[in-house]
Formats: sequence, structure tokens, C-alpha cells
Amino acid sequence: MKTKLFIIKLLCLILCFFSATAVWAQKQSYVTGVVVDENGEFLPGASVVIMKDKKMVRGTSTGIEGEFKIEANIDGGGYELVVSYLGSKDKRIKLTNENINKILDIHLVPDDAMLEEVTIVEDGYARLPRKDMVGAFTTVKADDIMMPAYQSIDQMLQGKIAGMSVVNTSARVGASPKITIRGTSTILGNTSPLWVVDGVIQEDPLSIDISAALTSDMKELIGNQISWLNPQDIDNITVLKDASATAIYGSKASNGVIVITTKKGTPGRISVNYNTNVSVRERPTYEMYDFMNSLERIQFSKEAYEAGVRYQSEPLPQIYTYEGLMAMFNRRMITEEEFSYHLQRLETVNTDWFELLTRNSVSNNHNLSVSGGTDKYTYNASLGYQINNGYEVGNSNDQITTRLSINSNVNERLSISAQLNGSIRNSDGYGAGVNPYNYAMNTSRAIPAYNEDGSPAYYSKYYTYQYNTQLGGHNQYSTNIFNEMENSFSQNTGTAFNASVNINYKILSWLTYQGTASMSLNNNASESYAGEKTSQVEQLYRGFPYGTEKAGSEKYNAALMPYGGVLQQANSQTVSYSTSHRLAFSKEFNENHRLNAMLGMEIRSSKGSSEGNTVWGYVPERGEILVSPTLPENFKPIGSDVSIGWGALSQLYNGGWSKTSTLTNYLSFYATVAYSLKNRYVFNMNIRSDASNRFGQDVNKQFDPTWSFGASWKVAQEPFMMENLPWLDQFNIRATYGIQGNVVNSLSPEMIVRYQGLHSSYNEYYLTISSLPNNQLKWERTKSANLGLDVALFGITMNFEYYNRRSNAIIRQDIAQEYGMESMPLNGGLITNQGVEFTLNYTPIRTNNFAWTVGMNAGKNWNRSETDDRTAKADELTHYDFLSGNSSRPLKQGYPLSAFWSYQFTGLNGTNGYPTFANATYDDVDGDGSVDPTTFLIYSGQSEPDFSGGFNTRIRWKGFNLGIDFAASFGAQKRLPNPYSTFTYGKMPDIFSNLSKELNNRWKQPGDEAHTNIPALYTSIKDLYNLNLPNGLFDNIYSMWAQSNVRVADASFLRCTQISLSYSFPQNICKKIRLSHIQISANINNLFVIASKDWKGYDPELGNSIQPRMYSLGLSLGL
Repeated sequence: MKTKLFIIKLLCLILCFFSATAVWAQKQSYVTGVVVDENGEFLPGASVVIMKDKKMVRGTSTGIEGEFKIEANIDGGGYELVVSYLGSKDKRIKLTNENINKILDIHLVPDDAMLEEVTIVEDGYARLPRKDMVGAFTTVKADDIMMPAYQSIDQMLQGKIAGMSVVNTSARVGASPKITIRGTSTILGNTSPLWVVDGVIQEDPLSIDISAALTSDMKELIGNQISWLNPQDIDNITVLKDASATAIYGSKASNGVIVITTKKGTPGRISVNYNTNVSVRERPTYEMYDFMNSLERIQFSKEAYEAGVRYQSEPLPQIYTYEGLMAMFNRRMITEEEFSYHLQRLETVNTDWFELLTRNSVSNNHNLSVSGGTDKYTYNASLGYQINNGYEVGNSNDQITTRLSINSNVNERLSISAQLNGSIRNSDGYGAGVNPYNYAMNTSRAIPAYNEDGSPAYYSKYYTYQYNTQLGGHNQYSTNIFNEMENSFSQNTGTAFNASVNINYKILSWLTYQGTASMSLNNNASESYAGEKTSQVEQLYRGFPYGTEKAGSEKYNAALMPYGGVLQQANSQTVSYSTSHRLAFSKEFNENHRLNAMLGMEIRSSKGSSEGNTVWGYVPERGEILVSPTLPENFKPIGSDVSIGWGALSQLYNGGWSKTSTLTNYLSFYATVAYSLKNRYVFNMNIRSDASNRFGQDVNKQFDPTWSFGASWKVAQEPFMMENLPWLDQFNIRATYGIQGNVVNSLSPEMIVRYQGLHSSYNEYYLTISSLPNNQLKWERTKSANLGLDVALFGITMNFEYYNRRSNAIIRQDIAQEYGMESMPLNGGLITNQGVEFTLNYTPIRTNNFAWTVGMNAGKNWNRSETDDRTAKADELTHYDFLSGNSSRPLKQGYPLSAFWSYQFTGLNGTNGYPTFANATYDDVDGDGSVDPTTFLIYSGQSEPDFSGGFNTRIRWKGFNLGIDFAASFGAQKRLPNPYSTFTYGKMPDIFSNLSKELNNRWKQPGDEAHTNIPALYTSIKDLYNLNLPNGLFDNIYSMWAQSNVRVADASFLRCTQISLSYSFPQNICKKIRLSHIQISANINNLFVIASKDWKGYDPELGNSIQPRMYSLGLSLGL
């Protein structure tokens, strides 16, 4: 009985337990959801709490994909879910029975005022809150400026940052733009900004010495300091502008600093991302330009011939040109019927050289990245592959990049991070003188590319072979562009490896030791080849068409190199090491005082070596062999008896081989202080002192400090402002002043001599002096003042900057003749730059499903040289310097460095249609050469823009994102292409040259001068071609017209740099296929350009070319 009673009690107890559990389970509730930003990106680590009566009940944080789950018991009501994330506005949701146990989709929007307070800025040396920095700088996220069709980040910066001018110099794939920040402050030095990647200064991959030995095509293939960096690996870019922001970089900072921070790993599960993009570059077409077609070109030749225009030389009989047909007909080499037949073909052939020599090129890139980690360590690794084809047939490059970033928190005090980067870049083009695009631009459409049987057409031209004086300028060669392309090449292989290690050891809670060590290695191997079948080798080394002469013939014996081509090789290597040690102090003294300070030292060493070599007789198609040039004893010139020394190899001893090396060492000490009082008054001070073997010999002057100080007042944080103007989120006034430095690496205070060979008179070794010693020579210094204003209200953020920079530049100045040289570089040039900058960002609409943002920036710079050229006796300026502009010399005090002048056009002569000019003619020439060219020339402006800016807008609707970007450039003036450029000495143009339709509007009869400014063809028997100038020189009227003010056009433009559209798939779809995100995108680059109609299809930025339109499709996947 007792046993039965016990069993009953036990069963009741179990029943009660399960009943209670069931009741409790029924009341247990959860709130789940996903937290994302305004662009739909996950926000890991966001705070999620449940509040009641302003007290926290319980809380959690989001995971790697922004997900959360939190227990919620809302009995009694009044519960609220609060989601917060650093830099975003809090999201509050009232908890009800409707949203319990449902998945909430929570979007957080940025809090612009808070972002100012919490954003951390990396300047390469330190990481400081934006609120504690007073300098002029701009930070952009790489994702905000990404252009998938471009392979380098510098090409994407045009129109993105106020005060930074990005000017494209070429449309060829791989070409680097010219970047200047706040104007030009040096004459003889490098004008490009300093690039810094993850705290490591990037050296120029191409030494000055080796650069001089390369063809322009080879230089474009090599790239610049950051060509090795995959844009997909970049997290953000900070541009430092004024002295307060750049002084920490000392002698490298005068041109501004661009700091790149790459992506780092974040704690959480492994995240795998794959991005791919395919882009198409649109080839140029004749519809874009104003060139004559076949019929117009033949008609022009007829009219010129009938008007009495003389030929430059007697046309060669051939069926490929109108002039050649006339010569054949006049010599009775063809009948009238044959002449008419071939002429009709030339008039209708309309050869599309663009279609033959350019292409709609396809490029693609792939990038795979892996990131993740724990609280103890994080990692980020990536592998990228790019292949970029230019619109020129044969112009392409490919690049493989790898990157690994590791961060380890060893313990509470010690953390270590390391970055490894590597890249291999291969670029291909053509040899010297072979440029398919230029050929297409400059070759007449009336010239057939192929014979009627489909074989390539070879055209006959005159040339002079130096060792056949019998023929003089009437030697003949046959050329065909396809043959030149097939038998020439240029290629470059560049490898880069960068490694850096950072150590942070927290000595005390407020004192940290920071150490950095880095190494970078850059190698470039370039080759340029002109084969034995090219016209270049025929003209320079052979004197007859390939394979047409037998050994022992007169022409064969006069050939320097009967067989084999010419190979130019250039190899350069730069190895850089740096180490820095810093003590960082960071402490808050109650709520009113915050102090950040740093004391450090840095040692840098960079060694560059380069070697250039020329090989004659190279035949790659026959097993990479060398064939011997003609031996000197077998060489027999035609028509003269001259000594050739070593024959073709003589050039080996006259620049055909070179080897140089440079070593640059730096020792630097620096300190920074940032102090904040009551979170409203901020003071910054920076000082750095550099010593280098490239500075003065005087020991007391080897250390030359740069420094800066600045202050800001956060007016909007004042209590009286917060009380009376609560809608004013930000109103900061900033002021800075300091000294920036610049080292001209091509100069030295030491005596520089060049060892030569044996002197012919003394039969002994000798040397020449390249530079005299100057122990007073110092690096250039720029005094920089900056005033800034930051404003934020009603969702609008604005920034205003005014700056004034005065640079003590190095210029060449006359010295006494007894020094043995006519001039030498000395400090003393004065350059000023003043400017204003403006940036605005505004978000008119922002909801969970829709947002619209607008941004714009603008910068205006006034550049002036406050000194005249100082080399009047040694190398006097002529009017040619003023006509073309010469940025390496200060032409005239009070004018920009890029200033240029023009002849003053006064109209066409009503009798003969020839151009006339004011102040340019001078019959009584005294020949003293002392006339200032600006007295008979007029100022035409500056060739570089003084205003640059951009505009962008973004629209987000659910998963769709639309972006539109514009870049603007104003203030530049450039000369229009000269339609008479091939009319040498006023005679017939080159019979193969393309001509502009402008010539159809030329002066033809009296009265035409009223509606055209295009001169008539030159037919005068009298010598009216040349005009004497007041300075004792002369110029021809067509050259003067081309360089007159009537041919100067406004080079301002507004370019639509990109239109992008992307779509991010909803999370529920992604999760079904186990992906964290899926995004597809489409982009159009260079959609249109608005510019002066005077350019007639040319891009004013490039002057004689166009930027191709590019179309891209992309896919991004995440695991």
C-alpha cells in the first residue's frame, strides 16, 4: 500500500512539473531579426536591447550577418526594442503581439553629426578621431568611387575630391593620369602627390635615369607607384592637403599625400566574397571626328594642284595615291582608262582605318577574398586577376595580385599585425614609331589598305639613308602598317612585393608603443623591338628593302646591318626599407580634457638601380639569335668616304648601354599633439625633422624641420548654441599654418660628374661635370595657411576651405662663367597658390526602402610665379618658350606656371587669303635679340585647369541602387589641332595624311575673309611665307596662324564619368541558396562630354584623342 501511494505521488509530481513547463513554454517569446545599413549591408555587432520605462530589461548584439534573437516577455506592455550602431541613428520599435516571434527587417541610417565624433582617420602614422583633427583632409570609401572598368584607383578619383585635379593624359589602357593637389608648387621637382599604403610610403617604380632611355609607349606600360594595388582590396582613401595634415611626412609632403587603407578582417565566421566584372571599351569611329572621306580628300588634292600649290617632293609613281596616279599618267606608265579606273577606286575606297586598327575591346577582372577571425585574431586574404585590352589592336595588359592581412591580439597588452602584397603585371604594345591609333587618325581614307587581290598594300615613300649620299633624299622604301605591327613589339613585366609588420604594445592604459617595419621590392623589365622587316630598321641601318640586295652589291656593302633588328632593353629595380618607432599617448582627464600625442623616429632607405641596353642584329623569329652587323673593314658607303668606327655598334658607346644606381637614406624625428578642451576647442601641433644624404653638405643644415599648428572651435557644441539653435548639428571653424617640404630627387648638393671614355686628343680617360657642389642647397619649402568651416544642418553637410601657399622653389640661375658652367640649381624661385574649396552632401529622402543622396565638390586654384626666369645669359627664353608654354621654367612674373602666349591674329588678307598678325612683323631687325617676346605676343591663358570638381547622386529603392557621377574641369585653354600641320613649307600636304574638313572652309576668293579664318593655300611666287619677328628670328605664316589666338579654344568640359545600376537580391532568396549576398551591376563610363564645339569631336582633356566609352557588367557573391 505504501509503495502504491509513493508511485501515485511521484506520478503527480511529474505531471505537475510537465504542466508547469508547458505553461512556461507557452509564455516564452522571442524577438528575431536582421540589422542592415541604408545600403542593405549587414551590421555585425549592433546593440539590441529591450527597454521598459527607460530601463534596460535585457540585451544582445547582432552576429556576422546582422542577425539577432532576444527573449521578450511583454506582459503589461510598455516594452520597446532599441537597436543602435556606432555612427547610426538609434532605431526604436514598440513591441506588440504582432511583431513578437516574427523576423524583423531593421534598417539603420547614418547619423552625420555622430559620424563626425566617432570616425577614426588614418594618416599613415596615427589613428585619431576625426573630431580631434583640425587639418584639411578628405576621406572617401573605395566602394563609393569604384569604377569596375578601370584597373587602378588613381583613374577613379577624377571629380571626387575638392582641390585635387586629376587630368587624363592618354586614352590607352594602363596610362596613369596627372594628379595635383592644390596647384603646382615646384618647377624642377616631381609634382605628383605622395602615395602611402597602410603606412608605407610608395617609391616611384621608375628611376629618372632609366626613364630617359624608354620610349613613350614603354613608359605607359610600366604604370606608377600604385599600379600593383588591386582596387578591390582598398577600404578607404584619405587625401591630406594642408600643412597640419601633411607636415608629419616632412620632405615628401609639399604636393599633398594620398593615404590608402586596405581592408582588414573582422571577428566572426568565415566570409568568402567573389567579384567579377566584364567590360567593353568602345572603339573610335570616323563619325566622332571631322576628317575628310575619300572623295573629299581626292577633291582637295585636285583643287590644290589646280591652284598651283607645289609639291614638297616629286610624287612617286604608284596606284595608291592621287599624286602617284598623276605621276604614272604623266610618265605614260598607265593609260587614261587605267588612270580613271584607279582614281575611281581611290575616291570610293573610304578605308576605315579605325575598324582595321582598333577594336571594341573586352576586359575582365576577378577577385576572391576570404576574411574572418575571432577575438584573438582576424585575417583578410584576396586573390585578383585582371586582363585589360585596349582599343588599339595589340595594346593589353594583365595583372595578378595577392594580399594577406593578419592581426593577432596576443594578449590584453600586445597586438601584432602583418600585411603581405604581391603582384605580377604584364603589358604589351608596339615598338618605337608604331602606334595603330595614331596611324588611323593621321592616314588618308583615300589610301587603300589592301590590293584588289586582298594582299596588303605597300606604299612607296622617300627617305634619306645617311650612307648613300648619291640618292640623298630620294631613297625609296615601302611600308605597310600591318607589317610594322607584325614585326615590332614593346612589352613590360613588372613585379612588386610589399611586406609590413606592425606591433602595438600597451605599456600603460594611456601609453602605447607602436612599431612598424616594412620592405618593398619593385622590378620592371621592358623591351622594345623593331624587326629587320620594319621601315625603321631599313631607314636607319640598311638603306634598301629587306631581302632585295645580294651580298657584295653596292647597297649591301653600304648597309650598317643587312639583317637583324634592334632590341632595346631596360631593367630597373627599387628596394626600399623603413622602420619607425612611436610612443603614443592617449588619455582623458575628466570630461573636459582629452590629449593624444605621439613621439617617433623613422629610418628609410631606398636603393634604385637601372640598366639600359641595345642589341643590334636580333632575330627572335629564328630561335632568338644574333646576326653580325657589317664589319667596319667591309663597309663601303655610297657617294662619300666616311668613317663609321664600329658601325652599328658605335651607338653602344654613345648611349646604347647605361647602368646607374642611386641610394637615398632618411633619418627622421617627429612629434604630434592633439588636445581637446570640453570637446569644443581643439589644438593640433606637428613637427618633423628629416636628414638625408640628398640634402645639403652642411651638417648644421642636414636636419631641416617642417612643422604646423592649428586650432578649431566647435561653435555648435556651445551650450548657448545648442539651446537656441538645436537644428544646427555642426559648425566648426578651423585654422592651420605650417611648413611643408619637397625634395627634388633629380638634383643634389654634391658635385656630380660623369665618367667618360678615352679623350681622342689625349688618349686618356676623362670625365665631365654635370652639377657643381652647393652646400647651401636645401629642399624646397612651402608655407601653407588654411581656413576651414564645417557645417551640418537639416541633413546637409558642407565644408569650406581657403588656403594660401608660398613655395620657395629651386630654379636654374645664371652663374659666373669662371665656374665652368653657365647655370646651376639654386633656391630662390617663388611660387604662390591660393584657392577655395567647397564640398556638399545632402540626403533629401531616407526611409527603409528609399533613399536619395546628392554630393558635389569644387575647387578653384590661382597659381602664380613670383619670379622671372633666371637663366637669361645661359639659355635665354625665346618666343618659342612662350608659344608652347614651359612649365620647367618660370616664364613671366605674375603668371601661372602653365601660362602660354600666342600671336595676335588680325584676320585674313582680302587679296590672297594669307593670315595677318598684330605687332609680329618687323622689317628693320637689329639682331640684338633682347626683345621681350610678350611685347609682340598676347597672353592666351593656362594649359592646366584652375577649377575642378564633381557631382554625384545616389538613389536606393529596396534592392536597387542607381548612381550617376560627373567630373568638371574649367579654366584651361589649349590649341586646336592644326589642319595645316602636314603642309611643310606651305607646299602640298603629305600625300598619305588625313585632313580635317576645316580645310574645305578655307579662303578661296576675295570676300571669303568675312566668314572664315582658315587661310588660303600657299600659291604665291613671291616670298610671303616667312615673317621677320621683332626679336631677330622669323616664323612662317601658317605656323604663326596655328599658334595664334584664333586657334586657342576653351578646354573646359563636363564629363559623365559613370552611370551605375546594381541590384542586391533579398536575404530570403540568398539564404535559400546558402549565400550571404548576391549583387548584379551594370556600369557605363564616359557616356558623354559637354565641351566647346570648336573641338569637333576631340576630347579637350586629351587635345588630340578621345576617352572611349566603356560598358561593364558585374556579379558579386558572398558566402
